[in-house]
Amino acid sequence: MITLAPTVTLWDAGEFITASKVLGIPHPPGTPLFVLLGHVWAGALRIGGYAWRLNFMSACFSAAGAGCYCLVAHRLLAGETQWLRAGGAAAAALLSAFVFTHWQNSNETEVYTVATFSIAAMSWLVVRWRDLRASGDARAVHLLLLVVYIAALSIGNHLLALLAGPAVSVFIAQTLRTTPAALTTDRRMEWAEWAVLTTLWIVLIAVGLGSTTLLIVGGVLLLAGVVFCIASGSRAFAILATVSAVVGISIYAFLYIRSGLQPLLNEAAPDNWTNLIAVIRREQFGSRGLFENPMVPGGFRSVAVLSQQFVNFFQYCSWQWARALPAIPMVAVSLVFVSLGSLGFDVARRRDTGLAWLLGVLWLVTGVGLVLYMNFRAGSSLYWDRYPSMEQHEVRERDYFFAVSFQTWGVFAALGLARVVALLAAQGRAAAGIALGLVVTFLPFGANFMAASRRHGADATAARDFAYNLLQSVEPYGVLFGFGDNDTFPVWYLQEVEGVRQDVTLVNLSLANLDWYLRQLAHRPIRPFDPARAPALYRALAPAQPPSGSPLPLSEQDIQGMQPVQLRDDGVFRAGTFELPVRKGEVLRTADQVILYTIALNLPNHRPVTFGVSSGRGSWLGLDPQLVFQGLVFKVVPGADTTRRYIHGVQGPMVDSARTRQLVDSVFQWGRMFRTPDSLELEPAAQQVANSFAVPFLELGNAAAMRGDQRRALDYFRRGYHLNPSPQLADILRRLQSEGVKGLFRR
Repeated sequence: MITLAPTVTLWDAGEFITASKVLGIPHPPGTPLFVLLGHVWAGALRIGGYAWRLNFMSACFSAAGAGCYCLVAHRLLAGETQWLRAGGAAAAALLSAFVFTHWQNSNETEVYTVATFSIAAMSWLVVRWRDLRASGDARAVHLLLLVVYIAALSIGNHLLALLAGPAVSVFIAQTLRTTPAALTTDRRMEWAEWAVLTTLWIVLIAVGLGSTTLLIVGGVLLLAGVVFCIASGSRAFAILATVSAVVGISIYAFLYIRSGLQPLLNEAAPDNWTNLIAVIRREQFGSRGLFENPMVPGGFRSVAVLSQQFVNFFQYCSWQWARALPAIPMVAVSLVFVSLGSLGFDVARRRDTGLAWLLGVLWLVTGVGLVLYMNFRAGSSLYWDRYPSMEQHEVRERDYFFAVSFQTWGVFAALGLARVVALLAAQGRAAAGIALGLVVTFLPFGANFMAASRRHGADATAARDFAYNLLQSVEPYGVLFGFGDNDTFPVWYLQEVEGVRQDVTLVNLSLANLDWYLRQLAHRPIRPFDPARAPALYRALAPAQPPSGSPLPLSEQDIQGMQPVQLRDDGVFRAGTFELPVRKGEVLRTADQVILYTIALNLPNHRPVTFGVSSGRGSWLGLDPQLVFQGLVFKVVPGADTTRRYIHGVQGPMVDSARTRQLVDSVFQWGRMFRTPDSLELEPAAQQVANSFAVPFLELGNAAAMRGDQRRALDYFRRGYHLNPSPQLADILRRLQSEGVKGLFRR
């Protein structure tokens, strides 16, 4: 029932698909379990493209997790008539699967459905442990060992799975307290085993966070728990639980071993102990204290800030049941599910206190607990009046962190719905109850379909198309500077998984400040230009032999010397005919020096150097007079602003309108961006891609207007406006239609 994205999506998916293909290492913390799962899955499932296979893996883990919640709900509804029990359990599966955020996670290559499956599986396993324990089956304790192993192994995917720990611990404690063993020795033994399991969880969290302090505290507590366990007569459990945890944690060895083999994707290079610990601790991304104001550097996290974060959380909650509907009906539907969930919690509390604690604590920790711990900035859709800077907002909505709390509420809502149906059946209106149950159960599927499914929207192939158009804008053996995730990860995917334009060397300027990345660039081999995978217009431009050597043949001494520096005097940077004035006091970061080094080395050898349209084009270095826009890149061309064959562009740099027109009309792929004449409805990241896609149309519209060609100018500006419906473009179109091309150049 989940409609899959046919290809790579924006953000981290391109990186994860690439890592799975090449057995590489994605961004910290490296997610070794996910990479191995993806590599084996895609290798065994020979259906569809590589990206589709991994998207399908996410869908399968999502379905398996929903199945576990189905079993939990089925246990909670014990005693009901068979049709109501089965129907309520099925509703729990569907309502947990099709909440908006989890559904989005379920049809792209991301780590979250593996994590949510782990949580659902552990929840069901402890329920089964309770069943076996109640029947006197000695194998019950084996399920607790399996829970420990899954928890430890899940560190290699995402720490979200460890948030099941408090719920599992409380559930086991509740079971031991309310149904104690008959013998005192057995009671003591079970509590000792609970102590080992709980303290092991603390150790696992410490390992996942890379926290030395928490590891020491957890280690001391674990030692005490092991001693207690051994003293109580459960020596085997203490040893096997610890071994299970160690075996699970050993998944991290993949990072060390594989990094030493220099895979094509090797983020943070954890091939030594120092780098491995840095990857586990996510040092590359920095940290934020619990009491810091995330929106205002140096500020304190006040009650007002905390209330704003909870408003953001409740906004995400309101999205879960009917995201595709307008705001008012969406909120109305959400209130229905709030009511059903509240009723469902009461049903769970009355029927099974232990399961109410399990699901209740799970909801609390993965919802309210994460709001307190993560301390997010304002979401991208809120508080722009208070926080006008992009740096004060998260780069994307963070609802996916709270997916488990939304799923858990879906289970509660299903229980509440079963209660309503039971009441109607008791009044002789069973048919009406069943009809109501079906409508409510399938409502999120229908009301989220257009928003959560990635297959049919205008942005279904936006990530791949953007990467394809970027790469095809670069001439053979060129260097392409990118900046963010969305102009880097899809390019990695296209080059390493689909084999498109592997001759282009991508340099990510965000990573270019890090020494490990520079070492990898220095040793990256030149791969041949494949005319069959490139525009025909480039075939005559490709040299007979590939260039020799790396585009950045940096030595270790060069890398160590590329530290940020403040210039002491005015000067001129020269590379052949390229000249760039530099000013006294100007600070050159490592990435800036990489840009200049690349230009100096490659321009004299006639190797193209380009900046992606969303990279900032080195404007802070004053490169604009030396750039020519073509397709979706800015090419470094010495003296471009004095060359007559280019025209002045609307962005500042000159424009090669002939090359851009060829690329736009004959080479670029637009997916479904132009399938409908109506305005596009895109998520924020996809809208940024659409804004970038609009740029060549604006430049071509400007070029046509400068030639006096009103018809072509209107055509290009209209297509640009379709992609980026800004007020400024609307005004240009109005003036062009009413005054002609001359009206555009009047001051």
